Amino acid sequence: MLNLNAQVTFRIEPGVLLKTDSDNLGLLLNIEPKVKASENTVIGLRFGIAINPQKIRIDNSTSFFIDELDDNSIISFVSTYDYYLNAKNHRPYVGLGLGYYLFNDIDISDRNSGSTDILEGSVKNKLGFLLRGGLEIRNTRYGLEYNFIPKADIKIPNGQTIGTIDNSYLGLSIGFTIGGGKNSI
Repeated sequence: MLNLNAQVTFRIEPGVLLKTDSDNLGLLLNIEPKVKASENTVIGLRFGIAINPQKIRIDNSTSFFIDELDDNSIISFVSTYDYYLNAKNHRPYVGLGLGYYLFNDIDISDRNSGSTDILEGSVKNKLGFLLRGGLEIRNTRYGLEYNFIPKADIKIPNGQTIGTIDNSYLGLSIGFTIGGGKNSI
C-alpha cells in the first residue's frame, strides 16, 4: 500500500557515458523526484539528458555524410521503480524504468550535390527501458545505468532512409539527494 504521507525527495545525478563512438566526452544529467512507497521501494519520474550517446551508421550505398558526429543528444522522461536490498546506511539497490526518449535532428550533407546545403535528417522518438543498480551511502548514490532504446532509421526530407542510429547507452553517475529530511530515501 502506498504511504499517503510520503515525503518527496529530489535527486540530481550527473555522470559520464561509457563506450561512446565520439571522440568527445559523453555526459549525462538526471533529475528525479522520488516518493518512498515502502521501506525498501521507491517510485520516481526521471528527467534526463545524455550528450553524445548516439552511434550513427550511414549506409555506404548513399552519398550522404553527417556534418557533426559529436553533436547529438537524447532527452528522456522515464517512470522508475527502485528496490533497496536493506534499510541500513549502505544500501545497495536495483531499479528499472519505462519511458519516452526524444532525439535531436541531424545535419546531413550530400557529397555529390556540390553545394553546401545542409539537409535535416530526422529520427523517430522511441519508447525505451532503463535498468540500473548501485549503492547509496547516506544521501549520496553511486550508480550504473543502461538505457535500452531500439535502433532508429535516419530519414532525409524526401523520405529516403540513409542510415541507422543505435541510441542505447551505458552511464556511470553519482547522485545527491535534496529534501526529505534525515531519513530520506
